This record gives sequence, structure tokens and C-alpha cells, in this order.
Amino acid sequence: FLIGTIGFALQSKSSKKISELRLNASRLGLKIVPSNIGKNSFKNKDVNLMIYSLKNETNLKEAHFIRDKDKLILYSPVKLKYSDSFESLNEELQNISNSLEEVIFTSVSISFLWKELDGLDELKEIIKNFDKLKKF
Repeated sequence: FLIGTIGFALQSKSSKKISELRLNASRLGLKIVPSNIGKNSFKNKDVNLMIYSLKNETNLKEAHFIRDKDKLILYSPVKLKYSDSFESLNEELQNISNSLEEVIFTSVSISFLWKELDGLDELKEIIKNFDKLKKF
């Protein structure tokens, strides 16, 4: 009984890895919030996912992209699809990372869901690639 209780209280290897990743992400300036807390605009309703957010320094103030198979597709607003810069924006988004599941741009932040098990290096690459979107 005692061994089972202690074993249950200890973190697994993957839990330790995720905890360390989230700590490092917050050190990089990302805000991390569980997807089941507060108003959640994401279409993916998996309560085990965390929402990562960073300051939006792009001119894109309203957009929602969802992964469909191997591509991020525009979910809303549809009018964005008809803007002059949409094609180049869409191309840049496709190159950010295959780990991204969903991305929401607001006037304040860029929030995203991604495959956390891909690790810290992948997260740093995502952040670096979001910086490339400043021209939009």
C-alpha cells in the first residue's frame, strides 16, 4: 500500500519533461494557461492542452488558424483571405512549425496550442518564426 502511494505521488518521466518545458517557456516570456480555464476561443477542447501566449508585435490583429491534416487553414475571419498580403502570410505560417495545432492572433497576443512533447528547441523555433511575422 505504501509503495503504491509513493509511486502515485512521484512524477513520471514525461511529466517532469513537460514541467521543465513549461518553466523554461515562462522564462522565455510566454504566458501559459490551461485550456480549461476562462474563456477559451480554441476549437480543440482537449483539457490536457496548455495555451501558450506571447505579445503580438505583428499588424495582424484578428485571425484564427486551425491545423487540418498537414496545413494550418484560416478559420476566421474569412475577409482576411481576400487581403493583398494573405498569400505571403499563409506561406510564412505554414513554415513556422508542424507542431502547431491552432493559432489565434488578437490585438494583444498570439496564442497557440502545440505538441509540447516536441521539446524546448521546437518552442524556441516557433517563437523565432513568429518574430518573422512582424512584417505583416
